[in-house]
Amino acid sequence: MKIFIFGLVCLWSLSSVASGIRTVYVNDSKMQRISLRMGKATVLRFPEKPKKVVIGNQNYHSVEFIDNDVTIQPLGDVSTNLFIYTPYHTYGFLLNVCHSCAYDDLVYVKWKSKFSPRKRAPRKKVVHAPVGFQSIGLRFSVGKNIEVLVSKTMNDSTRGIRFVDMTIKNTSESTVNTSGLSFFATRASKPLGGQGFVVEKDKLNKEEIGKARLFLPSREQRGFTLNGVMGESKGKVIIWRKYLQ
Repeated sequence: MKIFIFGLVCLWSLSSVASGIRTVYVNDSKMQRISLRMGKATVLRFPEKPKKVVIGNQNYHSVEFIDNDVTIQPLGDVSTNLFIYTPYHTYGFLLNVCHSCAYDDLVYVKWKSKFSPRKRAPRKKVVHAPVGFQSIGLRFSVGKNIEVLVSKTMNDSTRGIRFVDMTIKNTSESTVNTSGLSFFATRASKPLGGQGFVVEKDKLNKEEIGKARLFLPSREQRGFTLNGVMGESKGKVIIWRKYLQ
C-alpha cells in the first residue's frame, strides 16, 4: 500500500511539471504569460514571419528566429516582458522562469482582435476609441528624407507601459536605409528612463511607408519631446500631456 501511494505521489509530481503544447491569443490590449524553464527551449510559432523582437532583459534570455518561430531559452532566473513585431501586428508576452511549475514547449500564437465585427448600417455610426487610446496626428521630419507621423498613444496601466505609435515615410527619390533610425523621449533635454523603441523595416523604398513604436513607463503623465535621429539628421515634436490621459 505504501509503495502504491508513493507511486501516485511521484506520478502527480511528474505531471505537475510536465511540459506542454498550447495555443494562446494576443491583441493590442492583452499580453500572454509564457512559462520557461532553465535548460529548456520554448518555441513561439506565429502565423506570420516575425521581423523584430524587443525583450526587457536581454542579458538573461537567448532569442533566435527560425522562419515563423521564435525560440526562447532562459539564461538566468529572471522574468521579463517580450514584444515581437510582425508585418501586421505587435505581440506582447510576459516571460516567467519557473522551476517546479509546468513550462511551455511549443506555443501557437494567434492574433484575436478585441473588437467584435460590426454589421453594415445605412447610417454612419460614431466609433469610440478604446480606453487608454489617444489619437494624435502630429508630424515632423528627420532630415530631408524621412517624414514621421505620430498616429496614436496607448496606455496600459495594468502592465505599466505606454506606447507611442508612428508611421515613417521615405520622401526621397531613392531607397533609404533606416537601420540607423532611432526614437527616444526627453524632458528638459534629458532622456526619460525605462524607454525603448523598434522600427519595423531596415530600409524603405521610394514613397514606401513603415511603422515604428516607442514604449516607456506609463507613470510618465507629463508631456515630453519625441526625438528622431538618423546619422547627422535630427527631428522632434512635443507630445503634449493631453495625449497621455
